[in-house]
Amino acid sequence: MKTNNIRSLVFIALFAALFIVMSTISIRLGGGLVPFSLQTFAVVLSGLFLTPRNAFLSIFIVIVLSAFGLPLFSGQGGWATLTGYTAGFIFAFPFCALLLSLSVGRLLQSPSIKQNKVIAFIAFFIVFELFSSFFAYVPGIPWFMHVLSMSLPKALVASCYPFLLGDAIKSFVGAIVAVSLTPYIVHIRTSTVNKRMKETTITL
Repeated sequence: MKTNNIRSLVFIALFAALFIVMSTISIRLGGGLVPFSLQTFAVVLSGLFLTPRNAFLSIFIVIVLSAFGLPLFSGQGGWATLTGYTAGFIFAFPFCALLLSLSVGRLLQSPSIKQNKVIAFIAFFIVFELFSSFFAYVPGIPWFMHVLSMSLPKALVASCYPFLLGDAIKSFVGAIVAVSLTPYIVHIRTSTVNKRMKETTITL
């Protein structure tokens, strides 16, 4: 149990660091309010490789650290960022990682996913699109509208439409990673759970 706990802490810290690094890779085009970044791809990887609990914590810990003023979200941090117009997206990310990990766990146990890589790719792509992208827009856009007193059409133009293609590309790459590294993903996910839980996991 102690070994599993240590592994969990290591993976949580590793993917938290990955999220931070990918948050620094951002581009703000045309004076846009929301920068393009790889944050959602980090969410994809966390949900893919980690168990639901660890996936959630790997992102949530970044929010906690940011609350102390560390500039961890595209070079910004502190309460101003965590209550600003992108806060809806930020607080959605841990839950995105959690739901994504739960869905990945289900997919990894599916016989169809094991036997057909095309079906596996499509399934992973859909899951990534739903839980790393679409789900983040659900709280993200209303909060964006609230803080900036912006109408829905304008908010969609500023915080949604320009990012849809990038979201699809990140989900596409994530699906390639998922299909290519499935055995390693299963090994990493099961290495942080206790023996009884492993016995109920269908390995590939």
